[in-house]
Amino acid sequence: MEKFLIIHKFSSAIGKKYLLKLNRTSSQLELYKKADNSVLHKYYSIRSDFDSSNYVMYEEIKSMDCIYGGEKSSTPTGIFQVEGKSAEEYVSGYYPELDQVKFFGYLVIFEDYFIHSDLYASNATKETMQDYEPVSKDDTFTSGCIRVSQENLDWLLENVDVGTTVIM
Repeated sequence: MEKFLIIHKFSSAIGKKYLLKLNRTSSQLELYKKADNSVLHKYYSIRSDFDSSNYVMYEEIKSMDCIYGGEKSSTPTGIFQVEGKSAEEYVSGYYPELDQVKFFGYLVIFEDYFIHSDLYASNATKETMQDYEPVSKDDTFTSGCIRVSQENLDWLLENVDVGTTVIM
């Protein structure tokens, strides 16, 4: 069966083209696309007089492997919006035994909590990163951010708008 989310229009953020949801059970970042509300009656036989205009229906179109915060630095739980995004490199000091690491592109979710790709040594560039092995390749958790592959991050940067809802 197809996977859908039914969301009550409680804020102006609901209704954007996409919605992101962190599935902590399966370690997947799920991407949902806004669907026609007529699907609501097709899959969910609520009252025949049910007014679906106060709801938005989203259909899962993609899911991507991810890792997220561990016990010492967890990923926040809640409903957020993409606050910003950039395809530029970001230099970070949050990695054991390395002064600096970098990743290439990110979506800002909440303060210093991002969706970003693998971490690379500080001498890697966007043009040369394929020549380097990610320093984070064996990680099983992050310092709180959501980490996806570079390919998936590039897709998110191209398709997901600032203001998109993120459920974590």
